[in-house]
Amino acid sequence: GDADGLEVMLGNLVDNALRYIPAGGRVDVELGVTARTAVLSVSDNGPGIAAAERERVFDRFYRIPGTQASGSGLGLAIVRQVAALHHGRVEIGDAPGGGLRVCVILPRS
Repeated sequence: GDADGLEVMLGNLVDNALRYIPAGGRVDVELGVTARTAVLSVSDNGPGIAAAERERVFDRFYRIPGTQASGSGLGLAIVRQVAALHHGRVEIGDAPGGGLRVCVILPRS
């Protein structure tokens, strides 16, 4: 894979998680590998993203209305683009115990 692109992707995921968690919050980064895929998962215990907004957050420059944290609205758009360039996909869901989990699923070569 493209090491620079993957580094930016991981940086954006962790930066987003850190940006939205409350003081004393938690961010977990996991990597799982199967025979066919590698799954990078970043979970936090922040406010999460409502199901209705989950597809829109991949739009360039989109920011959830009322968001107080700073940012350009490009982070998840870049994550999706890097994943696509590696023939992968990005899934957003609820983290266990509340918060957000973002999974990047990449095929193994």
